[in-house]
Amino acid sequence: MISVEKFTEDVREEGLNYGLPTLFIVLGFGNEFQPEELVRQILLLSKCRWVCFLGEGTTQVGMGTLIKGLSTVGLQVEVEVDGSVKDPGWLHTVDRWVVDYIEDGLFNYGALRSQDMIRFTLAGNGDLSFIKTKLEDLKMFPGTRVLKVVSDKKLITEALVIARGYERCRIYKC
Repeated sequence: MISVEKFTEDVREEGLNYGLPTLFIVLGFGNEFQPEELVRQILLLSKCRWVCFLGEGTTQVGMGTLIKGLSTVGLQVEVEVDGSVKDPGWLHTVDRWVVDYIEDGLFNYGALRSQDMIRFTLAGNGDLSFIKTKLEDLKMFPGTRVLKVVSDKKLITEALVIARGYERCRIYKC
């Protein structure tokens, strides 16, 4: 069973799907669905081509079946997760991953593809050297690097300096 906290249609505000109408599905405490039931519910609720899963349980048992079902009916799936969870066996059935970088996390960042993203949060000066080091470690990563910056002029200036050093590096203010 997959527990859904809420469904929201909105515009994607970051990443490679920026500006696209998207159905966001927050997993957590709420209504429970079998994967097949949830596919039907999504088709009834939204005409969006992209579906983004986020929240707790994005890699739980049943999600692989759900994602394959959504793909079968022509929908594309993006999954947001933090790096503390282990990447699932159905990793490459998802159209796009957005993974928040966690040092020593369980997620295999090396398994991500060119259409996937690794996101770093830059919230203070202490994050600068950590992000610079980790971006160097991930220099061979084929996907997009995202720097999510808390709106602070100095941090944004620092993020610009960092981003210029890497191909496919984007900055988003929050």
